[in-house]
Amino acid sequence: MKNIIESWVNNDLSVVDKETGFAPCPFAKRAIQDGKLNIIDCDGDLWEQVAKQCKDFNDNYSVVICLEEYPMQTYEEVEAACMAMNEWFSLNKMDVWLLAFQTDFTMVFVQKLSELNEASQKLEKMGYYEQYDRDDYVRLILNRRMRLQNG
Repeated sequence: MKNIIESWVNNDLSVVDKETGFAPCPFAKRAIQDGKLNIIDCDGDLWEQVAKQCKDFNDNYSVVICLEEYPMQTYEEVEAACMAMNEWFSLNKMDVWLLAFQTDFTMVFVQKLSELNEASQKLEKMGYYEQYDRDDYVRLILNRRMRLQNG
């Protein structure tokens, strides 16, 4: 699975879109190059691993991906669980944030909220979010930033 993730990063997430002038995830390739990405194969214990990775999260990695090769939940269920956990992190003043992604497999990204917000502010200054739908921008970026400020 590590090769699939690295291929996805190199061939999709790091390729500059001609219309926007930006890659979908400009920081992903650098995380791999710097050895700051850790992939955990969850094999049926996704939420146990997510909880463990959140509890043990440190500066060794900037992103930990908890990967479940055969999804046991829909994307909507995974995203709802991530949002609920993010709310709990915020209430408990934890510098952790979860993002959900699902294709043929499920991924839950564990990152520091402060680093995610700092990166998004850099992207915003470069015009990265100018093509975003306003509702998505508020839901995905501004609401996340407010969590850190309120936490």
